[in-house]
Amino acid sequence: MRGPREVFDRVAPLTPLIAAAATDPEIAALWPRDGDPRYTVQRAAATALVAKPGARPGLSADTAADLPFGLLSPELYLVFVRDRGWSPDEWERWAHATLHAQLCADGAAP
Repeated sequence: MRGPREVFDRVAPLTPLIAAAATDPEIAALWPRDGDPRYTVQRAAATALVAKPGARPGLSADTAADLPFGLLSPELYLVFVRDRGWSPDEWERWAHATLHAQLCADGAAP
């Protein structure tokens, strides 16, 4: 989870500004129309994950993509780190343990 955390430390505080700016027609025209690029990456990873022997039984690629897309969102990062006072290290451990429990066959925290 170090990768998302390092990105969120820098970018997540800008998310509300980007969302507000997107209501401007000129800025909205610059936003990708074919879906969120973050979801595209999560979906590709999820398709590979569900085919692996360690994936949670019965886990669909849709669910395997939705879980990290939501849990690794800059918005949720801000809720925990900025609004609730978690340290980035605490968020990182929680995100890793939660995704492991939801995506892996053993479901145990790593």
